Amino acid sequence: MAQSKAPPFTLYEYRPSPFCVAIRVALNECEVQFTPREVDLKKPRTAAFLKRSPFGRLPALVEHRPGGELAIFESPAILLFLSERFPESSLGFPDITSKGEGCAWLSYVSSGLSEELWKVLHEEQVYRKDEKSPAVLKRASKELERHLEVLDKHLARRAFLAGDYTIADTMATPLLDLLDAVEVDLDAYPRVRAWRKRLRERPSYKGVWPHDD
Repeated sequence: MAQSKAPPFTLYEYRPSPFCVAIRVALNECEVQFTPREVDLKKPRTAAFLKRSPFGRLPALVEHRPGGELAIFESPAILLFLSERFPESSLGFPDITSKGEGCAWLSYVSSGLSEELWKVLHEEQVYRKDEKSPAVLKRASKELERHLEVLDKHLARRAFLAGDYTIADTMATPLLDLLDAVEVDLDAYPRVRAWRKRLRERPSYKGVWPHDD
């Protein structure tokens, strides 16, 4: 009996990472098979892995091609690659206008939103008591609320960030999940809450977090 062909992609990941979750969502949106490779964060990165992700960061996606492999690292770059690699999928852009809008929002989500959320999450959940700063937490919480207010207004007339679903929404999906881990009243931002619900209802969301397995 002939063996089944191995999946064309390998995803190097740390399952609890929201950035790795975003790539799982993207691969599901593209309906492409992949081999997951969990990387132990406590162990030094191997030379083979560093060839694929020079700074040792996760996630990293490898496409196995007849002439060799193509390795892409950094979540925004992987998402952009997949949108080009699978143009007929939900991640593909129909024209330059939609691509420009989608990429602009992708840049914001992967930097602005994630950075502010990360500051609050670390102050509230990660740092030890002697490492925490009430002043930093207050500033970060206020800034995160400002971001959510802007997003709530922006989503007044659109279902997703750029109108139709794009890679910006893919990146936002696991970050919005993290809002449950910080002290923020999501009821104050009903459109953001509804947006998160729409993202969670997509088939690509099923099983992306390790606790969903």
